[in-house]
Amino acid sequence: MRMWTRIALSIALAALVAQAASAQARRFEIRIIDGQLAAQGYIGGPNPTDDGLGLVRPYLNSMHDHWTNGETRAASAGLPGFDLFDPGALLGHGLTITLTGASKWVAPPDEPAPGTIPDLVALGPAEEIFVSRVGVQHSTSAPGSFTLAESIGAGGAAGLDLAFATALEPTDTIYILDFTLSTDAPGVASSDPIHVILSPDGLTKLQRLHYASLYLEEHLGTPIPAPGGVALLVGAGLVGGRRRR
Repeated sequence: MRMWTRIALSIALAALVAQAASAQARRFEIRIIDGQLAAQGYIGGPNPTDDGLGLVRPYLNSMHDHWTNGETRAASAGLPGFDLFDPGALLGHGLTITLTGASKWVAPPDEPAPGTIPDLVALGPAEEIFVSRVGVQHSTSAPGSFTLAESIGAGGAAGLDLAFATALEPTDTIYILDFTLSTDAPGVASSDPIHVILSPDGLTKLQRLHYASLYLEEHLGTPIPAPGGVALLVGAGLVGGRRRR
């Protein structure tokens, strides 16, 4: 099967994965914090997974999920996705996400020790990750922007998901895709880099580089600003609790 055919099938699979898992999965909630867009990771659904960091991430702009290996030597992913529950200043305005770059962590330790500095390097010439949404496709070798919403309504906008695909089948490598959120809403600044971390498929936590992925999440995450950070976490926890129920 030609590579482009495999990539097309992988992207289609990724869309199905996102649709099936959107009710219970790792996701970003888009927020405005101190006049700037941000995305905070949370676990959706009635049975949050045992990520070890709770329902809501105690940092911003960093979240991981895992590839799903295909029948051929290819992999896809449909998460983490994005949700906007409280439009606030974004009401009636558009929301865009831009792929800006990518890196990888090759053969990370199974359980990184405190203070470990991840050795992030550029993707090799044979590595390419494709990102698509509603008929628009870009890749790590040709980055670009996607429209998440043209005009956000009073109810917000949930299920703003991207599909990821590669002709590779990652095993010992964690890939990091960098995105920026932006809007045409006046007075709202674009986000800091948002890191979508894609980790290997596998049956066990070590095969999936589970602990290394969580470590990398926290390492790359943006600290929540003080003094509003405590209030933000409390509010996020309450909202997350309602979603979980």
